Amino acid sequence: MTRAAFFVSVLLGVGCLAFAYAKAGLGQVWRPLLILGALWLLAGWRGWYWFSSLGFLSLLALAGFGLWFELSPVWMLGGALGGLFALDLADFMRRMRFALEKQAPEQYDQLKSVERNHLIRLALVALMGILLSALLMLVR
Repeated sequence: MTRAAFFVSVLLGVGCLAFAYAKAGLGQVWRPLLILGALWLLAGWRGWYWFSSLGFLSLLALAGFGLWFELSPVWMLGGALGGLFALDLADFMRRMRFALEKQAPEQYDQLKSVERNHLIRLALVALMGILLSALLMLVR
């Protein structure tokens, strides 16, 4: 479940930013962004969790530059949130892999419960963040 959520987060983050930059006609940005997304997905599949820090910083910087270039704040927010969730899930996958190596097979169900609870909390944080940011954009 966590790996699927990680892939969706990367696709969401990269997709939002790539769409916004492509819509603005900035091809020199969105094409390398798609390459970054593909590398990030490959790194997640191979277990190179360190790459998520680089990916997150790249998405955050591109979201900031997008706001500076007056691109749509909704797409920039989606890109930053997708990157943040992917970073969190990569770290969680790393910790779960370590826990699976150290735990007895009988405790596998407990780890699945921890994984489910983490994903539920992350979904709630995402929902609250999106609602609050939408409210702030409406007020502004």
